[in-house]
Amino acid sequence: VRWRQTACWCSINVALNNRQHHLALLAEGKAPGPGRRRIRATEQGGQGRPQGPRRERRGRATELENFVRAIESEQIQLEHQVRTLGEVLTAYIEHCRRIGRRQATVESYEMVAKRITMEMKETSIDILTGHDFDESYGELGKTLGANTIRQTHAVLHAAFDQAVKWGWVAANPMTSATPPGRFKPKREALAMGDVYRMIQRASSPKELGGEGDLVLAMAVILATITGARRGELAGLRWEDIDEDTCSLRIERQWVPGRGGQHLGPPKSSDGPRTVVLGEVGMALITRYHHLIGELLNREPKGWLLSHDAGTTPLRAKALGAAISRLGTSLGIEVSTHSFRRASATELMASGVDVDTSARRLGHTTEVMLQSYVLGSDDRAIAAAGTLETRLASRGLPLAELLPVPQQVS
Repeated sequence: VRWRQTACWCSINVALNNRQHHLALLAEGKAPGPGRRRIRATEQGGQGRPQGPRRERRGRATELENFVRAIESEQIQLEHQVRTLGEVLTAYIEHCRRIGRRQATVESYEMVAKRITMEMKETSIDILTGHDFDESYGELGKTLGANTIRQTHAVLHAAFDQAVKWGWVAANPMTSATPPGRFKPKREALAMGDVYRMIQRASSPKELGGEGDLVLAMAVILATITGARRGELAGLRWEDIDEDTCSLRIERQWVPGRGGQHLGPPKSSDGPRTVVLGEVGMALITRYHHLIGELLNREPKGWLLSHDAGTTPLRAKALGAAISRLGTSLGIEVSTHSFRRASATELMASGVDVDTSARRLGHTTEVMLQSYVLGSDDRAIAAAGTLETRLASRGLPLAELLPVPQQVS
């Protein structure tokens, strides 16, 4: 309809790819050929006699040039689709899922998206500024902690970085937003005497005031001497234990997620790792194996930390909750990660080098430390023995933990 209202009869290519060609056709007064559309309107001026040939051709060229510019401008506007913050977050989360980010990571991003108000989600990203996000952080600060708000800022920053790569926005507005400052409360290392009390409470029979839970007691022991994460503890299987090398292999972890938990690789970028145990640590695992077999009247197989001889693994979240409840019952503020920090602290205090400690715990280290290998097997064996000796001297007599099974005595 718009084409029929232009200033004169003219010929134009449907794709408008060659403006000069059409200008030349019009200037020469040629009729439109096949494949070209005719655009009709009243002549310039609307009435009176037609103008001279040269002036008329010049007028037609000007009209056509203006028309082409208008069409191109409309095309650019159509291509520049206005995106909202909600669309950016949804697209970024889907992008992270597509490139293989961990399920738990993707779900944490979805939780961040839920914290954003609907009003902000419906706002065009072209008009959002750092000030808008600063005000949003102020509102979130009324109900959420500083660490949570910083996580929200980090996810939004990454989402806008991706939007810039996609060409959805010219610049990242998050660069001018200011999240709350980092606050890291001072934490005291978990005392080995408290660890001993927790293991005793967990392994003691209920009639004596304990939990009567050998699995929970073994989880605390393994968390202390290996420094493994809760998901890695829940993911241990009996076949991961190697008595010949006195070690265990951490190859997997249970990752809590929506609808339950799923198996995944260890969190460390190095992937699976081997943790060498001392003689006392290996003896504890053997003792635990006999105790579970006596309790259930069958050979434990499958999952190492299981209440049904290996058929069903512990849930990572349930393990963390059980340890927290156990600590609370003794007046100890503790989480599964407390044992990891305690193990790292004792390793360093024992004089074990940073590289060996980091590899044992599955920490991410600097590139130099990752490539600097010094007799790792010997150092790992020495680290295991040193750690066990130090734990005993600090109030955790590993050799006395867990009752001795009848067939062993």
